Amino acid sequence: MMSRFVVVTIALGILVAVLAAANLRRDSGSLEIDWRLASPPTREVIVEPPTRGPIIQTVAAPGKVEAVEEAEIASQLVGRVLAVKVKDGDSVKANDVLVQLDDTDAKARLDSSKARIERLRSAIEQAGSDVDKANRDAKQSGTLAGRGFTAPNELADARTAVAKSQAALAMSRHELIESEAMRRTSQQDLDRTTIKAPIDGVVAGVNVDVGEVVIAGTTNLPGSVLMTISDMNRMRVRADVDETDVPLVRRGQPALVYLQADQLHPIAGTIDLVAPKGKTKDEVVSFETLVSLDAAADTAHSSLRPAMTATVEIEVRRASAALGVPAQAVVHRRRKDLPNTPSVRAWAERNARSPGEKAQEAELRYIKIVFVIEGGIARARPVETGLSDERKVEILSGLKPDEPVVVGPFRTLDELKDGDPVKPVKTLSEAGDAR
Repeated sequence: MMSRFVVVTIALGILVAVLAAANLRRDSGSLEIDWRLASPPTREVIVEPPTRGPIIQTVAAPGKVEAVEEAEIASQLVGRVLAVKVKDGDSVKANDVLVQLDDTDAKARLDSSKARIERLRSAIEQAGSDVDKANRDAKQSGTLAGRGFTAPNELADARTAVAKSQAALAMSRHELIESEAMRRTSQQDLDRTTIKAPIDGVVAGVNVDVGEVVIAGTTNLPGSVLMTISDMNRMRVRADVDETDVPLVRRGQPALVYLQADQLHPIAGTIDLVAPKGKTKDEVVSFETLVSLDAAADTAHSSLRPAMTATVEIEVRRASAALGVPAQAVVHRRRKDLPNTPSVRAWAERNARSPGEKAQEAELRYIKIVFVIEGGIARARPVETGLSDERKVEILSGLKPDEPVVVGPFRTLDELKDGDPVKPVKTLSEAGDAR
């Protein structure tokens, strides 16, 4: 009997202890028991104060390095290659010989044009003499006809002879003009058999061998590209800026170029051009953007090569003395999960989508907040943010400059709620294993 009494006493004691530890809540006139612990465990958190300093917003875009001045070398006529004077990597100056084509036919056409010109010049000289003689004969016939010593038909024949000789002279002169044009064309073709460098630069992509026949390009058919010459002293990057970022990008903005081959030494540059029309590839729209590299950095960076892969970081906005907090300190919570404090209500009023927004919809909206500590308790503080970079977020309103914010550990910050008891620590190791 005594043992049964002891058991009942112990059971009642446990029940009383549980009820004491439970939260009692009155809702809609009924008493409910919240079986959570009356006070959640104290969490160890890392805090940092806001700081003032520059915050730079950037836009990243992939790109390729290219020479500002680059020339594709192609033949302007059909011909067989007799000699290739350069190889990949050779440095050349403007007018250096690159390729020599067979010039036999071009020389023959030029010689033929010159010979025809000489014949026409002789013919013109003879035609001029014929005109002079015909004029003299016509004058003499006119004099004799005036005295009645010759028949009228002889005078007409003399005048016809003058007209014929003048026509022959004019035709010879016209043929001479045509022949001079043919000679110039023949000379041009001969000159084109010697293909020269149009600019100073470095040879790349030699695509021709001795004995091959190269073809000239036309409007609809490109000719044989023999090689490329790039001015390695002036380089730039052609980047593809995503359509969501391009409204922020404009000419003159500073940029940093990170080569895939050298991520530790960015090259300074400036936005030189943003294409007015986008291009679509794999259903992604982007805008070609040219980034000119600063002359000093360009010259000093000997590793630059055309076609290198690069990432361009474009500075689109800057706040010089912004109040900022670490990026991880700004988190999102639904309106319904936050207490009905004046700051939360003020945020809801400022950001209402419409005067008639339904309460249920408003409760489901996310709010940007930071956690501050008041008397050992975490308090959610709605904030308005401005610029951001990889490390910091600008706080425009909602936080005092001297209020430290919770910045970690990550797992704790992700689960933290308004009203949770917290204990500030200085380092992540002091916060234990909660990451």
